[in-house]
Amino acid sequence: MEFSELADRERLKSLFSAFSQKQEVIHLLDQCMKADGVQIFIGEESGYQAFDCCSLVTAPYSVGEEVVGVLGVIGPTRMSYEKIIPYVDITAKLLSAALNPKSSSPL
Repeated sequence: MEFSELADRERLKSLFSAFSQKQEVIHLLDQCMKADGVQIFIGEESGYQAFDCCSLVTAPYSVGEEVVGVLGVIGPTRMSYEKIIPYVDITAKLLSAALNPKSSSPL
């Protein structure tokens, strides 16, 4: 809330509306499941008006060879990408490793 992009009440209402409807978020995350590695959407790049003032950094995680989900961070467009990208990437790899205990370390 301390960033101007997220301090505007109407933008926040739009963002929370998107979360409550879930459709746009689920569609975007489904697209991320089909991609390899970390995906970054800055502002309008997501294609959804509710996220125009935000950035999303996502990464898929898997069980065996099958991608089963996506995790990510939603924040202001001015977020610290150099910190967030490695966190998201490593967390997805650790989650995959935890879901695949017989596999070797992903790191």
